[in-house]
Formats: sequence, C-alpha cells, structure tokens
Amino acid sequence: MDQDPVAESLECFAARCADPAAAVYGRLFALHPEAEALFLMDPGGHVRGQMLAVAVEALLDGGGRLAGLVGIERMNHLNIGVPLALFDGFFNLLRAVVRDALGADWTPAMAIAWQARLGALAGEKNSDANHLAAGT
Repeated sequence: MDQDPVAESLECFAARCADPAAAVYGRLFALHPEAEALFLMDPGGHVRGQMLAVAVEALLDGGGRLAGLVGIERMNHLNIGVPLALFDGFFNLLRAVVRDALGADWTPAMAIAWQARLGALAGEKNSDANHLAAGT
C-alpha cells in the first residue's frame, strides 16, 4: 500500500525543519502580524506546538475519528476573538509552508492529496457550524 502523500509531505517537512511550529507560526505572524498578540501568554511556544500537532492530526485523520474537530475548534477560536478568516486560512498556510520547504520534492500527488484533504476539512467545518447554528 502506498503511503498517504499528505503524511509523506509532513514527514519530509519535519525531517527538514528543526522547528516546524516556528516555521508555520513565523509565516502566520509575517502575513498576519495582529495574530501574534493572540499568543502573548505562550512565550515558550507550547500552545503553538500543541495547536500545530492537533492540526496535523486532523489532516492525517482525513475525516475519520476526528470528524467535527475542526468545526468545533473553529467556534472555540471565534469565541476567544480569532477572526474566522484567520482560522480558516491556517490549513492553507500550513500547506504553503510544507510545499515551500519541500521545494522540488513537492509532488503532484501531494498537491492533489492536500487539496482533497483541505476540501474534506472545510466540509467538516461547514457541517459542524450548520449543526451548531441549528442546535442539532
């Protein structure tokens, strides 16, 4: 059985990047400087590391046992003042950081798999938001 291209890309990224959370959140803060203020109580980066780990786990799960997690976390983040556009763009930002780190080793199969996985996560997010709004 072939390896999941998303998992393969993340493994390559982790092997090339000494501190994946610093790379991801460095890009986030460069693009959205206002987001850094949300992490004032995280000087050691532990919360960022945990959040990245949960995001990666949701990506690798692909809608299995973690179905609904992204939608729930979206509402949690909204409740603490994170703009939805910022939260919703995080997985795309993660893909861009991984793709850029892999350079020429980023494959068409990885691109296709990431797009499918991000689409599945967006569907979960939207489904959960609709259920929460409807009270179901």
